[in-house]
Amino acid sequence: MGNTRLKELLKVNLRYANPQQTSKSRKKGKNGAALTRSLTMQYLSSGLLFLLVYGVAMLGLDFSQLPGYFTYYIALFGIIAFSQGISVIYNVFFESQDLPSFLPLPFRQNELFLAKIAVVSLTIMPFILPVFILFVLTGVQSNVFVLWSVLFAVVLFLLFLGLIFSICSFIVFGLTKTKLFKQHKQMMTSLLLIVSTVVAVLGILIMSWQSPQVGTTFTDRSTISFLLPFFYAASQPLRTEGLLSLLGLVVLLAGLIILFAKLLLPKLYEQLIDSSSNNRTAKRRHKVNQSLRQLLLHYNVQLIRNPSLLMQVFSNSILMPLIFTITFAFSGQIDLRMIGPQFAGVTFLGGVALASIMVNQTSFAANMISLDKENFSFIQSLPLSMKGYLQEKFHFAYLLQLALTSSVVVIMGLVLRMPLLHLISALCGGAVGTYLISLRYFSRDYRLLLLDWTEISQLFARGAGNLGLVTTMIGSVFLSVIVLVIYGFAVALLSPLGINMAVGAVFITGSFLWYRHYQKSFWEKLV
Repeated sequence: MGNTRLKELLKVNLRYANPQQTSKSRKKGKNGAALTRSLTMQYLSSGLLFLLVYGVAMLGLDFSQLPGYFTYYIALFGIIAFSQGISVIYNVFFESQDLPSFLPLPFRQNELFLAKIAVVSLTIMPFILPVFILFVLTGVQSNVFVLWSVLFAVVLFLLFLGLIFSICSFIVFGLTKTKLFKQHKQMMTSLLLIVSTVVAVLGILIMSWQSPQVGTTFTDRSTISFLLPFFYAASQPLRTEGLLSLLGLVVLLAGLIILFAKLLLPKLYEQLIDSSSNNRTAKRRHKVNQSLRQLLLHYNVQLIRNPSLLMQVFSNSILMPLIFTITFAFSGQIDLRMIGPQFAGVTFLGGVALASIMVNQTSFAANMISLDKENFSFIQSLPLSMKGYLQEKFHFAYLLQLALTSSVVVIMGLVLRMPLLHLISALCGGAVGTYLISLRYFSRDYRLLLLDWTEISQLFARGAGNLGLVTTMIGSVFLSVIVLVIYGFAVALLSPLGINMAVGAVFITGSFLWYRHYQKSFWEKLV
């Protein structure tokens, strides 16, 4: 009976964790077990995609001789899991607000928590599946028997997942327990997002800035010392050093679980119930003597204060592009200090490419209209120019997205040691690219207008869904790298002036046609 109840709770939480995919699957006629399988396959497909992208890169390295790269990949996927875990744990435990609904039902407290924990783990797991392959490869390359390598890899993977979940839980549950969080829930949730994102970005930048150290057989990176126990446990699982490392990781996880059980768990149930029932409406101050533009600016600022929206924008518009571009495409080992001014066109196009990655279906421009919800229908009934209203929203979304793109360009410019001329060129390219791509996604938002959404993730799922988002981002990175490499080699080997003029003419012509298309197909149809 207990297993049956737990299975049903897992199904419920799985549907909440991915509401947009749930709706899409139901529209296709999937219900019951078929719906559960469909949702589960979404996570499996995301995990396979990460395995494909990073597995190819890892297969070419002998991690048994490269502890630096081993700890680098552990840290990379740990950062990804950390950033995702913070938002997922908060959404599943606090944003769901479903615990009061379960009170009259015959569910035990441990069953409710276990179901939510399982769904959180399933959500995080696709982002860290490459770690399992890393553990297996390291064991096999260290001449450990294959079956032993797989067995220890499973144990290490579960320990890694448990440590990430424990750390994220301490942060989320500890913060939401404070009086300050209860009084300023929205502000503190946004702060939680910003801090986790800053930590993740700084971690990636610090790792990317590390200088490789030259070994006897291969150029290895500097090791991240506190992650070396994973390396010893994977490469020497049957030796004293490996067994002691494994034991240390088990003791660490057990200690975190005991601390959690003693400090946070006793009042956690009441805390979640209180959070679910505490839905106070904040009082808004009425401002006088404001122009229409000022009123719309204040209104749009209120719209983007949704914590779930900010989490997704920062995760998909900043964190993921940084991971793909810095760690995968460039590996932080390119030094651009010596490139000449003839490559300014390449860095300009690099800024455009970065904008095409950052402006996606989770960006501000792609959701700014639908954030109005029922207010949009009310605004349509007013004697107000809809074209002028939407132009104000577009300019607001563009400036927000431009600030994000420019920040990432500056960060990458510092990491890649880009000269000032090329940094300015990349910023200009980012500004142009952000404007052009924002036109596409803003008009897409109007075309796929959704005003009756209940979860912000429903807006992000319009079109190709989450899998399409990841696929598009990875495809953009690959295509951008290919185009930039070809362009760079052409400038270096052929006539720089001729190549730059030709590329400039093609880009200007294409940009003008792109701009005119959206002017005619979107803006000119508004009144």
